[in-house]
Amino acid sequence: MSKVSPRFRTKERATVEIYGRNGHMIVSVRDLSATGACLEWQHEDYEIREGDLVRVTVVLKSLGRKHHVNGEVMWRDGNRSGISFIPSNQVLDRLIEKSA
Repeated sequence: MSKVSPRFRTKERATVEIYGRNGHMIVSVRDLSATGACLEWQHEDYEIREGDLVRVTVVLKSLGRKHHVNGEVMWRDGNRSGISFIPSNQVLDRLIEKSA
């Protein structure tokens, strides 16, 4: 039985880039846990699909820092998606698996 990480509501803005595609989109991070996040966006200009590997950049203005995380899109419902975080050192392996 897997343990569920507590989720914390937030309204941080972030930039999402999908590995293997050009461009990016601005999203709101709706909630956050140690293992993942829920992202929400307003426009459909840049399509996020289940299974996409993404890089999310959150600008923490109050701290004067940027935070980067990598993840896999686990689900999508309308203009919301849930991502599960993956370590940076696994991104290349995951990309190779998906292209095989």
